[in-house]
Amino acid sequence: CEFESSPLRVLFFGLFPPLQGAPVIGEAIAMLPADMAIEVTLVGSGQDLAETRRRAAGSSLVTWREWVEPSELRHLLQHHHVCLGIFAGTPKAQRVTPNKVFQGAAAGCAILTSDTAPQRRSLDGCARFVSVADPAALAEAIRSLAADPGEVSRLRTSAHQRAEADFRPRSVAQPVRAALLT
Repeated sequence: CEFESSPLRVLFFGLFPPLQGAPVIGEAIAMLPADMAIEVTLVGSGQDLAETRRRAAGSSLVTWREWVEPSELRHLLQHHHVCLGIFAGTPKAQRVTPNKVFQGAAAGCAILTSDTAPQRRSLDGCARFVSVADPAALAEAIRSLAADPGEVSRLRTSAHQRAEADFRPRSVAQPVRAALLT
């Protein structure tokens, strides 16, 4: 689903715990001009939802959805161009690569997430990284992607290729298998 003649569609989904840094996303959305060709869908509910909504400041760019069934998530991902990862500055957020970026890559989305060592190890070369807990950097990255369909296409293709090569069950289980056979 290309966007050269349509808005850039950006998706975040989660349970809104502090680990995900959703308030950073809300603040970044508020920084985007209302007339930009960007549509942001935020899916989920939880601890940081109210703060995320407050920081989004009623932006007309956002569609809020309480949740989607797992069977619908892949379809939803496939109809968005960019999947947002995590943006918190918490110690745990510095140590993980969230499942959502693997799901987004497998569905063919460009990945936009915070620049942490684990995420860079997992996604280097096939994701756009922004400074941790930096809404201005996130807003600028979204603006930049909206203005560059070629980069979005490149990121989508490389993320999907990485998912196919490295994130499928056979690839993930290979080190375990090798260890058991030695």
